[in-house]
Amino acid sequence: MIQTINIQNVALIEKATLYFDNKLNVISGETGAGKSIMLDALSFVFGGRADRGLIRSGESKMKVEAIFTMLTNAQKQFVLNEVGVACEDELFLSRELDSAGKNVCKINGELVPLTAVKKICLMLVDVHGQSEHLALLNNDYQLQIVDLFSKSAESVLANLGAKIDELKAVENEIKTLGGTEAEKQNLIDLYTYQINEIENAKIGENEFENLTAEKKEMQQFEHINDCLKSCYEALSKNNFGEAAQNLIYSASKNLQQISELNPHYLELYNRLNSLSLELDDIAETVHDDLTNNVFDEQRFNFIDERLDYIKSLFRKYGGNYEKMQEYYAATSKKLDNLINSAEKHAKFTAQKQKLLGEIEKIQAKLTEIRKKSANELSSRIGEELKFLGMPNAKMSVEFSQISEPFSYSGADRVEFMFSANRGFELKPLNKVVSGGEMSRVMLAYKIVVGGVDNISTIVFDEIDTGLSGQIALTVAQYMAKLSVQKQIIAVSHLPQICAMADNNIKVEKFSDNLTTHTRAVKLEGTELVKEIARLMGAETNADGIKASTNLKQKCNEYKTQIKK
Repeated sequence: MIQTINIQNVALIEKATLYFDNKLNVISGETGAGKSIMLDALSFVFGGRADRGLIRSGESKMKVEAIFTMLTNAQKQFVLNEVGVACEDELFLSRELDSAGKNVCKINGELVPLTAVKKICLMLVDVHGQSEHLALLNNDYQLQIVDLFSKSAESVLANLGAKIDELKAVENEIKTLGGTEAEKQNLIDLYTYQINEIENAKIGENEFENLTAEKKEMQQFEHINDCLKSCYEALSKNNFGEAAQNLIYSASKNLQQISELNPHYLELYNRLNSLSLELDDIAETVHDDLTNNVFDEQRFNFIDERLDYIKSLFRKYGGNYEKMQEYYAATSKKLDNLINSAEKHAKFTAQKQKLLGEIEKIQAKLTEIRKKSANELSSRIGEELKFLGMPNAKMSVEFSQISEPFSYSGADRVEFMFSANRGFELKPLNKVVSGGEMSRVMLAYKIVVGGVDNISTIVFDEIDTGLSGQIALTVAQYMAKLSVQKQIIAVSHLPQICAMADNNIKVEKFSDNLTTHTRAVKLEGTELVKEIARLMGAETNADGIKASTNLKQKCNEYKTQIKK
């Protein structure tokens, strides 16, 4: 749920903080006070269109922050998978826009792309504006809802996707079998040449690295020779022409003479004697290395040429030894397919036909599941619409087949059909529903599917337009009922919805000596009663206050009832 929204320098709003309850939150206010600005700010932080014209006059940038709490495990995992940001108890989202059009988006302090913000917010928030019943009017979304409502379509769709993947793999194998006989022979000649070239090169797994190291050592021949010579001279004689071994031998003999007098001298003698033997061995080894350190120009030329040859093959076949071996294996398989193309073609064609039959059966099963789900969904929405003051409303879901031979979403196209009045035939929802009717269809739909979708917050922007009287109260009751499952944030001008809220926020516009401001104020007690009276069109006298208080009490009683 959304806990807090912080808004800075958006249109008339210099700074405002909105605190939301986890149930029904209603934003009200005079026309032109800035309610729509609040919604623009919400849309902005959720990844909506960035309009530089919304930056407050005289400021260089605007900023909106949102704090989400009570995240589900699925939502936390989605954020982690999408942007690599771990979420515990809170998700902190911020977005800035400066006058140059530069966007800066952050999640829990980490910079993230705007596309990621949009994806994540689609998992968290469902925004419905006065003309944004959009999703429900979209055929693809309607199909998703039918599948979601069925609860059993998901596994069938997964099976369908796996079979389509298999089919695509088989079709790719068929493509590798070549075209005409002449085209096949050209490919056979090419693949044979490439395979022979790799085989004849006989490149060892670590040969390139080993030869490179050997060449580097040979390039340092003179430096190595000088170092070995200096080392041997240092071991063989000192500045006075005496051999280092002789000096150590002499020191050893002196210690030997006193070794019996004290165990300490015996230990020193043994250590020095060991050092003398080790020094003799090192001097002999260095001498051998110096004697054998001869530059082999023929070997150097061979290594140089061999490395050039290996590099050229690597460039042709992948870039390194591992990639070249992968290319060799893939090309060998292609060559085998071409040489045995008739047999392979028959085998893969049989596999393809088998998979097409299996896909057709899965699609038929999916259609059966969907039709059952669609009938139940439309029936339940129709029942809810009766309680929303549309007793003659009817809904159904019409099925048709898509033109594609196979699709990951199945073979079905669905269309939500609707009729609000008795005696009128059902027609596509997006062709016949009015604004006021759509508000109620949306509420009924949300009540029915509220338990199966994963979105935890719904934002309604004056979807109660055109409603009044008892229907307005019924809509308010439905919003309260829906808020038991979801957090609801609604901009409304209806007193019934305002009175039904668990948290009321009033948007006010005021002016000082310099400019105009908009602020958000939490309403409670007497101020809330006055606001409900204003929305009722009543005066804030005794009668108006009484009517407002009665409406609020009636709404509280209903909320107590549904909580039970």
